[in-house]
Amino acid sequence: MKPIEIIAQAFGIVGMVIIISSFQAKKNKWFFTLQGVGSFMFFINFLLIGAYAGALFNLTNLVRGLLFSKNTKKAWKLALTEILYAGCFGFSLIFIWGDAWQIFLSALPCVALLIMSVIMWKGNGKVIRISQVSFMSPAWIVHNIFNFTLGGLLCESFNMVSSVIALIRYRKEGFDK
Repeated sequence: MKPIEIIAQAFGIVGMVIIISSFQAKKNKWFFTLQGVGSFMFFINFLLIGAYAGALFNLTNLVRGLLFSKNTKKAWKLALTEILYAGCFGFSLIFIWGDAWQIFLSALPCVALLIMSVIMWKGNGKVIRISQVSFMSPAWIVHNIFNFTLGGLLCESFNMVSSVIALIRYRKEGFDK
């Protein structure tokens, strides 16, 4: 492995640790803040491994985290986030045009992010965790396998487990009603 690849993987592992810890946050403010910081680490990770769509999506995740960390549900925050994700996908096509497989690998997390942003904007922790397990993490796992980011693969696997643990906690504490 080249030094740049080792550095890239290190950023991914740091991002993984931060994002995994976010799922144990009881307040949405901390959840979104930690998600944003972890996403910045993944921005660097994906940029260094040449997965430009993943890098741009994670940079937008940072913006989303900052916008959504303040529990004000302003429609412009959601609209800006959705426009940024769509723009990131469009811009990434410059780098991957003609490679149908890479286009698919970029579109998969983009669609999941567009849907997940609406869910996160609404701020229901239980629904966020259900969505994480059902489509967000699986979309990123596929992307991360083919772009090989160890931190990304482990992060999404742990995200799913952590989300299930949070859902069990919600059920035990009576939040599922």
